[in-house]
Amino acid sequence: MRFSIDLQLDLLPYAYYNTLGFDPELIDYVDHIDDSFLDLLVGPLYDKRGRRPASPIAYFRMHYLYFTRPEITSFRQLCKQLRDPKNQAWRSFIGVPNPAKVPSHQSLSDFRNKVGPDVFEQIRDEFIRQSIHMEGFIQDTLAAIDSRPIYANVNGYKKKRCDCEVKSVCTCEKTFSDPDATYGAQRSKVNQNRFFVGYRKHSIAVRTSQGPVALLSILKPANVGDIRVMLPLIEKLRQINEMRTQYLVADMGYIDADDQKEAYHKHSMAVVTGFRSGMVMPEECNEHGQPECEQGERLIWDGFDWETATSWFRGDSEKCQSCPLSGVCSRQFEFSFDDKPIAYGPVPQGTMLHAQMLDFRRQIELSFAQESNELTTVMKHKKVPVRTNKRVQSFFTMQDIFQLMQARIGHIRETMLPDDHIERITQMYTVQAEQLKLDIAA
Repeated sequence: MRFSIDLQLDLLPYAYYNTLGFDPELIDYVDHIDDSFLDLLVGPLYDKRGRRPASPIAYFRMHYLYFTRPEITSFRQLCKQLRDPKNQAWRSFIGVPNPAKVPSHQSLSDFRNKVGPDVFEQIRDEFIRQSIHMEGFIQDTLAAIDSRPIYANVNGYKKKRCDCEVKSVCTCEKTFSDPDATYGAQRSKVNQNRFFVGYRKHSIAVRTSQGPVALLSILKPANVGDIRVMLPLIEKLRQINEMRTQYLVADMGYIDADDQKEAYHKHSMAVVTGFRSGMVMPEECNEHGQPECEQGERLIWDGFDWETATSWFRGDSEKCQSCPLSGVCSRQFEFSFDDKPIAYGPVPQGTMLHAQMLDFRRQIELSFAQESNELTTVMKHKKVPVRTNKRVQSFFTMQDIFQLMQARIGHIRETMLPDDHIERITQMYTVQAEQLKLDIAA
């Protein structure tokens, strides 16, 4: 018993950990994640008349269990597990200790429909604000944008789903069982079709102490081009005033010269990209997109003027001394961002900073692949369990929220909690189990 008392000296009461089943994930969520604002934000969406629903916090935490527990493969199974007498810890976590009062899977669907994409985005933005205020967690100066395919929950081919008596002559459009899903193309992989039916998830991700994390996403049908998504994502990012993101790395699929200029002048966002192979370079640039002087010598970047949107370069002092034009050359060269935004932005092609930004985007690609694998593990298949663009948007907004939460908990464990935090909770569980064995034996 002395060991048990010493173990609890700088921890919460023993009964508190026992209530949550000595589960470090649940304990750290309750201790360090503030979701109390959900009552004020979501509560008014429910009708005050009739049967009183469960707390919005309970519904939200049930979804947290669904997304973070690999043993849960459906919302029906989640509710079944919560009603199991042995899962008292999960019921204590969601705030519904009575198994008979655990919400049904229909209630979870109703919760997602009532909240909808707009309110889920408000919830996401509030958690992002909380995360920004955590010292050393989010490095928000640089962000990257990328996308990945989402396979729709469809059955079979397109067909007419109208109520017309003679479908062979009516003009109604053929659709999938998910009416918003469309055909799309993806990267060719072994044993995988190049084409799929579904959506694309376009996300802005930032670097955190726990690795890259997608902060916000937009779901679009698979046939919508990347070029139509960049500005809406930037606008959503700018709605979070605490975010100080100044640079956004994207591939050429997202880049349009007019959108790039609008992002700079309207949203103070510098969009950085690399040149495609075979791309036509400006006449004053070499094959790598780096500007040269009249004598064919490469110029050295000398800075960017944010007020005038001008990129400055200078000549190499050693080479300029032997240049026949040294007497008439100012050795200073300016190029307007508005004339050629891809070549003369705040981060010029070929510099070390540009290479580091492109390397960060490759890290985002790898994290997206990992995210896809994790979601497949959760659902045991690759199809999203909901249909229509609106519901799919809500589903993946929640996924972004819970991934951010898990990263926050990881950061808190590294910076605020003892190094042996998880081990000590595990030891407390072991002590309890041994005491129960002694009682039974007695």
